[in-house]
Amino acid sequence: MGFCCSKLFYSRKVDCSLFGGPPLKPAPKCQNNENESPEDKIKPDPLDPKNIADSIIRLEELKKASLSKTKHDSDEVLEQALSILRHTESIISSIRRASVGMVSEDIEAQTMISSVEDTPKAVKEWLAATFTKQIFGRRQAVEPPKFRSIVQAVRASMYVDKITRKTSQAPVDVSPATLMLQDQLNNWDIDVFKYDGLTGNKPFRGLFGEVLRRYGLVKRFKINLHNLENYCALVENGYNLHGNPYHNAIHGADVLITTHNLISSTGFASWMTDIEILALLFSAMIHDVEHTGTTNNFHICTSSPLTIMYNDRSVLENHHISSAYRYLDQPDSNPFDKLSKDDFREMRGIAVEAVLGTDMSAHFTQIKNMQNALFNPSTVNRNTAMTLILHCADISHPTKTWGLHKKWTDNLMEEFFCQGDKETSLGLPNSPLCNRTETLVPESQVGFIDFIIVPSMNLLGDMFDALLLLQNEEANATGTKSVNYKKVDRPWDNRLSENRKRWKELVTPKDETPVTPAVNGRVKEEETESVKEKVSHPPTKKNSTTDQPSSRKSSSQRNSQTDAPSSLNGGPKILEEDPKTVSSPTATGQSAAVVGACP
Repeated sequence: MGFCCSKLFYSRKVDCSLFGGPPLKPAPKCQNNENESPEDKIKPDPLDPKNIADSIIRLEELKKASLSKTKHDSDEVLEQALSILRHTESIISSIRRASVGMVSEDIEAQTMISSVEDTPKAVKEWLAATFTKQIFGRRQAVEPPKFRSIVQAVRASMYVDKITRKTSQAPVDVSPATLMLQDQLNNWDIDVFKYDGLTGNKPFRGLFGEVLRRYGLVKRFKINLHNLENYCALVENGYNLHGNPYHNAIHGADVLITTHNLISSTGFASWMTDIEILALLFSAMIHDVEHTGTTNNFHICTSSPLTIMYNDRSVLENHHISSAYRYLDQPDSNPFDKLSKDDFREMRGIAVEAVLGTDMSAHFTQIKNMQNALFNPSTVNRNTAMTLILHCADISHPTKTWGLHKKWTDNLMEEFFCQGDKETSLGLPNSPLCNRTETLVPESQVGFIDFIIVPSMNLLGDMFDALLLLQNEEANATGTKSVNYKKVDRPWDNRLSENRKRWKELVTPKDETPVTPAVNGRVKEEETESVKEKVSHPPTKKNSTTDQPSSRKSSSQRNSQTDAPSSLNGGPKILEEDPKTVSSPTATGQSAAVVGACP
């Protein structure tokens, strides 16, 4: 029996006639055949789950053929072979996530980044350092539950009115912030900076409750509104604890609104259960609470108390989720006290995995795992899907209008520069893109959009389409509903294309002399002419931008400008002119902004 199973598992040349069934088609040519072409010698990847699934299908067909004959032994052998293959499939999936996901995929991602010729070295180093695991492994999460029943999944008709509704009659004493939410909460390009100003820098107290009401979750889970307001106040204070230019309450509110729009505008909320929606929205709100304004690598290099507490693994992400749940223990601050133990446990499990999934060093592993899972959408893990949604919302500001994207990159640039200043004072080398005088901002923006944002958002859209199509097919099969599925709208595509074009126009041409990097985003106008005279090979193309400086300032010149004013939250100023009229980047283009979110 063991010999037969081994033969079935390791050999593709199994004749059904041995078991009384029809013979198989001719087997592929043997590798030892001298007439075999090189293409015939290519073997499928043994670790590819799709190949294992195909093997199971072939053996299922083999079993059906053998059952037409009354041979007990053949049936028993095939049952054993199927059992072995199913067990092997689960093992290979685990190995692929734990081993290949952490090592091979990172090597593949780093190789891909390094192989692009027109990407500056500094940008490659930042992408590799931020979005791959060069040193530290990933936490091995407990396997979350698989797909639930179709009864729980198909709820689209229940949410259409709840998600898109607007208050038919506004209250008499409604605030401007509340009116803005009622009108623009479902707007992909809502100006969260304006909303934060209307709330007096307290964005969550009205926002979180309004989002929960849109899905009917306040009544469903008997949310305590008094405790909800107290909890949101604790979250706001936590976000603003360190005075970060970027990782503050405005960023948290933006990610919450973006997460809401991702699941509502695409209809993906119908795929989720009530407790999953609550957990995902909660995760979005608290995902960066008490962020220190520095990266995980900075904490590790400086052996900070947080690093010691969390053993160098997803230091900040562990701290965010820990802080959020500590707030729930404060007096009159637990809005979820009416949840059942099972619901609270499930909500916590989703929130922990989703927030830990915002660790940027796990990016390529996360993307690769979802790509593999979409070969068979029915195997997609629910928690993994929700984690990808939050991760994409966390890094989504390049998908918004240029004005919003510019503000976000302004703020993040200053936060990176502050870390670079701390590193210099401690005698540490500057982390990628944290040097005030050498950062290549337009190049880094283009690289971030090309390597990180576009693939991530495309995969997210593919995931929405695959899972909603599967849900629709199951609903049609059961008679729950009969509707032809239409692919989800992707409002981010046009924004990404426009923003990439704007940054691409600011990239320094290779045949031109590097421009002078600005200190704090400004260059004194009176120095422009004197700097121009020192340029030995000025650009041949002349227009209104020839008055821009085109050589590096001395250290004394840079030091004389350290007190220059900045444009936003102490951050550097981004070029205000229309980039369509600029033929070469200005000094501000070199240090105006930085891409994405800190790791």
